[in-house]
Amino acid sequence: MTKAEEKQAPIEQSVHVDCPVEDAFRLFTERFAEWWPLASHSTAGEEAESCAIEPWEGGRIFERTRSGEEHEWGTVLAWEPPSRVQFSWHPGRHSNPGETVDVEFSVEADGTRVTLIHSGWHLAGVEACVSRPDLRSFARFACQMLVPA
Repeated sequence: MTKAEEKQAPIEQSVHVDCPVEDAFRLFTERFAEWWPLASHSTAGEEAESCAIEPWEGGRIFERTRSGEEHEWGTVLAWEPPSRVQFSWHPGRHSNPGETVDVEFSVEADGTRVTLIHSGWHLAGVEACVSRPDLRSFARFACQMLVPA
C-alpha cells in the first residue's frame, strides 16, 4: 500500500456493547438524535433541534432546525436490520457518492460487536476537512458514543 493509499484508507472502529444485536441496531438508528452531539456536530449550529435516520433504503439522514428547515447529511444505501446499515455521508455539503459509512452489528459473547467503517472521507476535499475537522473522526466518535457510561 502506498503512502497516498494509507492516508485515504477507510477508517474502521469497533466496539463491544453489552446488549443484544437488535438493541444495538435500534440504539444506533432509531435513537440517533439521543446520542449524536447535535449542538457541536450539526450544520445549523445552535439552531439545530433534532436529527434522524429514516429507516429504509433511500431514506435520509438529516437534521431539522427549530424553524423546521431540514439539512440533509446523507442517504441510506443499505437497510438490513439488525445486522447492517450503510449510508452516504455529506453533512453540510452537496451529495458525495463516494463517502460512505457502513455499520455492522454482529452477535458476540455477552453482547454485540459494532463495527463502523467510514470510506471515502478524503473525497470531501481540503475545504471540508479544514472547516469540519470532525469528518475523519466519525467512526471513532460514533463507536465511543455507543458505549454506555
